[in-house]
Amino acid sequence: MKVQDHKKYALFNYEQNPSDSDKFTLGSVVINKENEIGVIIQCHGKDEYRTDMFGNCCHDDNYGNIEQASLVQIVAYRPQLFD
Repeated sequence: MKVQDHKKYALFNYEQNPSDSDKFTLGSVVINKENEIGVIIQCHGKDEYRTDMFGNCCHDDNYGNIEQASLVQIVAYRPQLFD
């Protein structure tokens, strides 16, 4: 899932540096290993991101700490994203 306007969740106008290999884009809704749901508000490139809820994070098949959040997870842990 993606939110329509990621800027709604950002405190600042972050500098973006996306790369072609990034798994996520601005507005993607992700979950970390602590079941925190975050919206991607900044792309650092090379699968490194900033979310609105838990700061900087990364995605890597071997040791990344985020993945795409499912609808069930969003409803369970951050349903206000549907408001």
